[in-house]
Amino acid sequence: MGRNLAEVEISRIQWETFRTFGNRSGNVPDALRRLLAAADEDEAMAAYWELENVVVVQGQLRSAALPVISVLLAGLLDELSADARDLVLELLQQIVMGESDEDEVALGDSELGDRCREVARTGLWLVYRELGTRRRETAEAVLERIESDQPRLAAYLAGTRGK
Repeated sequence: MGRNLAEVEISRIQWETFRTFGNRSGNVPDALRRLLAAADEDEAMAAYWELENVVVVQGQLRSAALPVISVLLAGLLDELSADARDLVLELLQQIVMGESDEDEVALGDSELGDRCREVARTGLWLVYRELGTRRRETAEAVLERIESDQPRLAAYLAGTRGK
């Protein structure tokens, strides 16, 4: 059912109303579909690089990063390949670490980073679930950026060490 959730999320978003680097918002939905459907690392990486440097570049966010988060979280509900899941979490980390790029600030959106982290918080437990996987380090970095309850985070990190 999970991929259906991500597909509904992709389909309901008017991607052309969001900004990307290089004016590539029309390519984002297909890149997300390919990332979530990737069977191996090569497929996942190819799709990932059509999103990284498009919605986020070196910590600089464009407005399309915001709806991408919802799609990534919906995707985490699905049975993704391990390689796809790795890069979904990696892209989520890149976005939650980011801040508005100068063009977004000039357009009056200096709070894009905060808004992205707020949306990511809606999937907090999906990220916590990744602490018990090979994605622990990435999940930890995401949680350190979005979790407002630091004692809870500390308790879960202590409870999942060595697993």
